[in-house]
Amino acid sequence: MLDKKSKKYCKECEISSVHHIKTWLDEIINLPPSLPKNFLFEKLGRLIDVSAEKFFTGLQIGSMKNDFTSADIQLRSTCFIEEAKKQGIKFKAFHGPFGYTGRFQARYKEKIYRYEGLPVADFASKYESNLTDNKEQAKKHLKKGNFPIADGKIFWFWQKNKAIKFGINKIGFPLVVKPRSGSVSRHVTTDIQDIETLRHAINKAIIYSPVFIVEKFIPDTFVYRATVVDFDFVACVKQVQANIVGDGFLNIRELIDEKNNDICRGESTQKDFTLYKITEDKTTENLLSEKGYNFSTILSEGEIVYLQKDPFLKLGGDLVEETPKVHPDNIQLFRNIAKFFDIRVDGIDFLIKDITRSWKNQKCAVLELNSLPCIELHHFPSSGEPQNVAGAIVSLFFKYYI
Repeated sequence: MLDKKSKKYCKECEISSVHHIKTWLDEIINLPPSLPKNFLFEKLGRLIDVSAEKFFTGLQIGSMKNDFTSADIQLRSTCFIEEAKKQGIKFKAFHGPFGYTGRFQARYKEKIYRYEGLPVADFASKYESNLTDNKEQAKKHLKKGNFPIADGKIFWFWQKNKAIKFGINKIGFPLVVKPRSGSVSRHVTTDIQDIETLRHAINKAIIYSPVFIVEKFIPDTFVYRATVVDFDFVACVKQVQANIVGDGFLNIRELIDEKNNDICRGESTQKDFTLYKITEDKTTENLLSEKGYNFSTILSEGEIVYLQKDPFLKLGGDLVEETPKVHPDNIQLFRNIAKFFDIRVDGIDFLIKDITRSWKNQKCAVLELNSLPCIELHHFPSSGEPQNVAGAIVSLFFKYYI
């Protein structure tokens, strides 16, 4: 494992910074706009994938294995596989020269089905997945459908000064800067209040991608992840920044240690966790200092203290399951988005203050869409009743694949 102190390690991605070469290349390859799907090219792509798999297996530098563990693959894949096994489906994962690739074989009644990450039935859509996963294309399509979005604009890495002027003069602080592609908030900066932070945020974003977005930040809201499967709303979870709750006895240091010792929280580099240990940094110190607190302060019972500004899971954020509380108008909004994009599995990041109230009566915005969502967020919340999204995807698998 790469040393976190190494210059080759990216703390934003929690992996080697060499990964950024791939993310840049992916952006350049995906330059053409998303068009209606060419099914001939899609069939050709699947044929190439199968041929490549056989090629690597023949050279003995890759093979399909059935002895993989949850530590070897993404947790979303584990959630699906464990649920699908109950229906008699057997699995193998492809192991290449650099480890497991996220490609799987599902065998049911002697027939083999191939997929990557999750079987999301993307072949059934009239659009390429790029329309969903590319933030620029997704935002344009959302605007066509009159869905709520935040004001913003796309810039290339050589347009940094232009982006700064746009942010300050056109939409104004507070701002958000993020790479055009990517997920789980990699290289994203929120609640930008000054020009120096804006410059730093842009430089951080272009490490991951040559193209970045500057858009308006909506304060006093929460980020919710809603997941829609086969055009039906399945689950919704709220992301909350790292925090502790006082009990009247333990000090802040002891409360942090107590929360970090929870067996459900892992290190940020571990694949088989959804919740992670709280990160302590300059932001933590500043937030405590603003309240006149330090790590020895004993909080009163029920007092909540936030230790990070952003609700990122890698920083120790919480996941609060909210599915039963979602307002019917918001449920219909999520369904309409999935139908408008013609996508069978969709993770929708939605910014709103109160999910129990209609989106029509408050400030809100669709942040981004994910065609390969992290369904584990719903299976392993820090509070609330877990939702079986994997079960819904198993039903989708039987409907579209078998």
